[in-house]
Amino acid sequence: MAPHAQQEAKKRKHADHGDNVASKKSRMTVLNATPSSEFSAFSEVSIRLYIHLAPMWVSKPIEGINEQLNAFLMKYIPEVDGVVVAHSGLRLETADGRVMYDCPFSHFFIRVKLLVWKPNKGEKLAGKINLQSPDHIGLLIYGTFNASIPREHISQTHFEWRAAAEEEQEKESGDEENSSEEAEKQYEYTKSEFGEWVLKATGQGVGQNDGVLEFSVVNLVSANDILTVTGALLSPPTTKDTTSTEEAAPKSSSTKDKSHKEKKDKKEKKKSKKEKS
Repeated sequence: MAPHAQQEAKKRKHADHGDNVASKKSRMTVLNATPSSEFSAFSEVSIRLYIHLAPMWVSKPIEGINEQLNAFLMKYIPEVDGVVVAHSGLRLETADGRVMYDCPFSHFFIRVKLLVWKPNKGEKLAGKINLQSPDHIGLLIYGTFNASIPREHISQTHFEWRAAAEEEQEKESGDEENSSEEAEKQYEYTKSEFGEWVLKATGQGVGQNDGVLEFSVVNLVSANDILTVTGALLSPPTTKDTTSTEEAAPKSSSTKDKSHKEKKDKKEKKKSKKEKS
């Protein structure tokens, strides 16, 4: 091969390699991450991203950049360790892009903020039950993210599987066949036709009436741009005991009244002594 041809082939290989690297998102650098709140699984992540912009976007580069950023939405991105929900605050680092060799694409860096859903192990989350079986409980978090609580992570001390009676199974299976509207609302909570997980102490279903269940995160699995949460149900839901607070309030009030009365009596005694003298 002639030296000139070899040089051109090397240039094309370099340009193709650059495009492949960008497509694999390896040109993304995380600058900082800030949790939206102490008890939230959402974080705002600032990133620096190397963009390859096609010639068709030369007159409207912002639209072209947004088009590339939109490809990240609702996908698990390893560099930010979470699912990108939204992007904002787009800023170009340079006014002009670079055109390298014979590649017509413009190359430049941008900075942008990503809203990322990135729960952590041990964190508490709440999801809506969409499936129950003796093997696991399936949930949807925010009607979008999948979560599963396998049987081995459900405390057998506090919870048990209660199978439905045969009459209930026949009735519910008949309702499913005749109701197309309910089939469209897949995320809406309905008790399983085969049974449900209940609290041993009360016999109440874990989903109660609205189907919302709080659980602890024990594992996170990412595959094919999807993040799946594995949870644990270790203890029954707790309610705050406000009895002591309610009882303490009248006592403190009566104490104040008593001290006020004592002060008033002392003043009256002093006044009567002065009048006698």
